[in-house]
Amino acid sequence: MQSLRAIVPNRPGLLAEITEVLAARGVDIHAIVVESHGSAALVRLEVERESEALAALADAGHPAVTDDVLLARIEDRPGALAGVSRRLGDAESNIRSLHHVRRDEGFAVVAISTDNNERARALLGDAAL
Repeated sequence: MQSLRAIVPNRPGLLAEITEVLAARGVDIHAIVVESHGSAALVRLEVERESEALAALADAGHPAVTDDVLLARIEDRPGALAGVSRRLGDAESNIRSLHHVRRDEGFAVVAISTDNNERARALLGDAAL
């Protein structure tokens, strides 16, 4: 799966504009995080049809970049994320980004980007989706 990120000027209506642009191209959003930092905003998305989403955002003046992520299914309990992070850290695998995607029946799904996703996938074993 790929994660899209764009750093855009922060202003009222920005989220509506971005989601409308994607909807007009028929792009389904699986997850979205928007964080404002003063005059800028960081938008992170997981979508179907990443190339179409990239084109739609660029056409609207919001160029984005992609990052390969792996999904991990972990127990939804205190300390589970700490265990995953420790396993990767102890193996010298650097986490570039991580965010929670969803909770489902006692488990949580997180999207993780590392400096070596194949190695991280092997370290996570059955937890990697």
